[in-house]
Amino acid sequence: MKKDNKSHGVQLLLRCIVRDPDGKIITDTGRKPAKSFVIQFLEFLYYMFKYDANETATATDGTEDGFYYQIAEAYRDLRVDAGVSVATYGVVVGTGDTAETNADYALDTQIAEGAGAGQLTHGSTTVGDPAVVGANVDLEVRRAFINASGNTITVKEAGIYTMAIETYFHCIVRDVLAAEIDVPDKCSLSVIYTLRTTV
Repeated sequence: MKKDNKSHGVQLLLRCIVRDPDGKIITDTGRKPAKSFVIQFLEFLYYMFKYDANETATATDGTEDGFYYQIAEAYRDLRVDAGVSVATYGVVVGTGDTAETNADYALDTQIAEGAGAGQLTHGSTTVGDPAVVGANVDLEVRRAFINASGNTITVKEAGIYTMAIETYFHCIVRDVLAAEIDVPDKCSLSVIYTLRTTV
């Protein structure tokens, strides 16, 4: 019998693209498997699958903060569609290379918002509509970062932070990149996470 090599189930893919000021691609990692849904991701699903008025999980600052509030309320939980210059949630990047663990609740060393030394300006995080793409259904979450610091910044990790109840922030994904990525001054970095399901 011929072996079926098709991937099934849920996948998370990560792609990083560096462009020069004219938009020319300097680096493109292509889509690579991302390893690291952390515990907060499944905690959120757990709380959605049962009815409890209030639940908590470890937030990005290490405290236990509200993660889920009863769906009847007008709160939008698990938001990742952060606006321009907002670094508290959405797609985030960092310079840490400590190996991922299931219990991670933040990036090792997140890169701050700004144009100063070691900082990146954060574009908005966009969430695409789920769509059938060939044999898969894909949902893309992406964000662009601009380096206006005057020096090259080396990115070694990426992840996704959510916002819950408007004031609480949780990490649901953290990945140490297979190879660090240099973002020269005046260049941009686009980080694209693709959540993929396949029948």
